[in-house]
Amino acid sequence: MTEPISQQKPNTDRKPGRSFDDPSKPLGDGIIQRSATSETVPEDLRSREVQAATTHNGVAERAKAIAVLRKFEELIADENPPVHDEAKLQCSFDLACGRVGLTRPEYDALVKGDDELEALEAKVIVAARHKVGITSI
Repeated sequence: MTEPISQQKPNTDRKPGRSFDDPSKPLGDGIIQRSATSETVPEDLRSREVQAATTHNGVAERAKAIAVLRKFEELIADENPPVHDEAKLQCSFDLACGRVGLTRPEYDALVKGDDELEALEAKVIVAARHKVGITSI
């Protein structure tokens, strides 16, 4: 039986934005390849949070979420901004969302209910906490 993700020790040789299982591949590569065609239409005038919550699991929506995780890892690796506690870690995550062009509620809506994205997010957060030395939340 495998340990819960929160108790697993991350691979410290892995570069930011690379797969946990195969560092020669980008983070989330398999998830994107398994994604269906996106169903979002440009004429949809609902709020972006509502759109993200109703039409996810398409390749475009999953790619946005994975882009946030890759950017988050890059920010943590570059210590931009420096992270020393959970609040700064969450600030870096929000910054990554903004750099990709999403708000945090939009990102959360994209990931919610997608088991693969939720698991990947958990791995990325654990690795980030390990890198910056946050031992408890």
